[in-house]
Amino acid sequence: MLIYICEESENDALQLKHLLSTFSQEKGLNFEVIPFSSGKELSADYRQALRQPDLLFLDIHIGSENGIDTAKELQTIGYKGDIIFTLSSVEPITDIDDTELLYCLRKPFDYPQFMNIMNQCCPIHPKSQQLFSFVQKKKEISIPFTDILFFETGQPHTVILHTTAENVVFRGALSEIADYFQNVDNFLPVGRSFVINLNHVTGRLRNDLIMSDGSIVQIPLRKQEDVLQVVKDWKKEEASGHEPKHSP
Repeated sequence: MLIYICEESENDALQLKHLLSTFSQEKGLNFEVIPFSSGKELSADYRQALRQPDLLFLDIHIGSENGIDTAKELQTIGYKGDIIFTLSSVEPITDIDDTELLYCLRKPFDYPQFMNIMNQCCPIHPKSQQLFSFVQKKKEISIPFTDILFFETGQPHTVILHTTAENVVFRGALSEIADYFQNVDNFLPVGRSFVINLNHVTGRLRNDLIMSDGSIVQIPLRKQEDVLQVVKDWKKEEASGHEPKHSP
């Protein structure tokens, strides 16, 4: 999913990129973000671009430029995506009703408000979902990252995939799964038997983990301290609205 950010302030643009990164981790989405510092730069690039953006964050005033005029210009030349205007907390909203497909996000940016607006843009999400694919009985199956609870070692040369809807067995090795998800922050290997989605950890049973479907993931004794600390840090960052991170 391609997203344009047009902000006069570099700090505002960086903050939006951070919020998008947090949101993409939580929703299992894949975003490509391109920043612009003026409406003229944005319009010029749009006219020559081979790919149309799916979403635009547009500062309502960039210097002497009017963001609403920029939005109308883009729509005139074919832009069909959503528009999220950004404006100061005291700035009045005028003439916005004349512009189609838009939302308003006030500064300083607040993650709950940002998340609410992004959720309203839900129809654009499916095209950017991150999917895990595997072959079962000669048929390729794809599961969104967000639906994955955890992977578990099965019988020799098989892996059990626990999802929000069902459990699926396919040929493979857990070490391959761990390698596949090593750069995806919300997935964590737990010993040699599990790879879990941290977003689906709901609690602890002594020194083991309770997943959102009630399953228990056992943590090897030598890994308990490290794994439990990662889970604690993840939940803390998630609650604060910051982008969660864990060390491989």
